[in-house]
Formats: sequence, structure tokens, C-alpha cells
Amino acid sequence: MSNEILIVEDDKSINDILFHTLKSEGYISYSAFTLKEAKDYLNINLPDLILLDLNLPDGNGFDLCKEINTNYSIPIIILTAKNDVVDKILGLELGADDYITKPFHIKEVLSRIKAVFRRIEKSASNTNNQFININQNIKINFKNRTVLKNEKPISLKPKEYDLLEFFVQNRNKVFSREQLIDNVWEFSYDGDVRTVDIHIRRLRSKLDNPNEPSIIETVFSVGYVMR
Repeated sequence: MSNEILIVEDDKSINDILFHTLKSEGYISYSAFTLKEAKDYLNINLPDLILLDLNLPDGNGFDLCKEINTNYSIPIIILTAKNDVVDKILGLELGADDYITKPFHIKEVLSRIKAVFRRIEKSASNTNNQFININQNIKINFKNRTVLKNEKPISLKPKEYDLLEFFVQNRNKVFSREQLIDNVWEFSYDGDVRTVDIHIRRLRSKLDNPNEPSIIETVFSVGYVMR
């Protein structure tokens, strides 16, 4: 079955290029030009990935990003202007998995999209259907990408899950932010490495317990490690 991608972009020329390119690559593509159109689509169908422009005629994409992150577990790649650093960071804080800066090359977009689906397929192909204990409170199941905390499911964004799984599979190894970008994001990343800090902060907020050591330890001046 082909992956479905929702394109939320008000610039008709950009939307058309993305739509026809994705279609030619075998994806099922849908176009929305406003927040309302995107929300109407999500009310009847859930895509496998969303390309989301932040500047839309009836509002900003931050609102939709937050809403999606609250109600669904759908990967989001935001589309933003080259110099909008604040927008990039805020988008990631609100739950986006990645961002692409405009102007972009269509091959870069395809590379980012393929990387997302490749990671999901790789995880789903793992034959181990058992939960692995991360610590006394948290378990992870690689087969169905499920995480439990105190036996209750924890909702993680796809990129948050990818990062957690990488740490679990590489315990006691210290990784710099650049190394995490290379291994988890899986492409030549031209963005700010602070995206790693943001995703780790989100993981900690969901998985850590008050007054206990964090599940992911900060190694000063180096990076991060899971013991």
C-alpha cells in the first residue's frame, strides 16, 4: 500500500510541484491550501505524513502542528523560510519531527520523506514482539513501536520514538548531537543541532519521574547517553 502524504501549503506553485513529484514517486498525495482545508481532511482521513507550511492565509501552521501532536501520532515536516530560526525551534517544540527550509530542492524533500518511512518500516520489520525493560518503570516494544510507563501507553511522536529506540539499542555509548543527527535523522542535516536538545527534552518530559535521574543523561560538553 502506498504511503499517504498531506501537503499543507498555500503557495499554489510549490503545492503543485510537491503534489506531482510525490505522485510520480508512487505516493498518494493530497493538497490543502488553508488550515481549514487541512483540518477538514484530518477529520475524515489520517495521512502517514504531513508537509506543513507555517504561514497560511487563515492562520499559522503552529496551531495545526500543536493540534496534530495532541491528537495524533503523525510525522510532520514543516516548511519554513531560511532565516526563520525562531519558527524552526518553535515548530519542533510543538511536535514537528523535522523542518525543510525554503527555497528547497525537491530531491531533498524526497530524501527526508523516504528517511521517515524507512525508519518506520525498519522498526515494524523487527520480529521481536516482546517488551524490553528500559528501567523499572518504562518498557519498549520494537515490533509495534509502543512505549509503556507504569504499564500505561505513552504517546510519542515518530522522531521521539526513533531517538529513544536508538538510545535503547546503544546503551552506555555517548553520542554527540552531530552523531545523533547522522544516525537518527539519517541524512545530511543543514539545520541547527539544537533540534536534538528539543527532542530529548520532550522525551524527558514524557518519560522521566520527578526526583529521579533522567532516562537520558547529559554528558557535559559532549552529548547524551542512556545508561
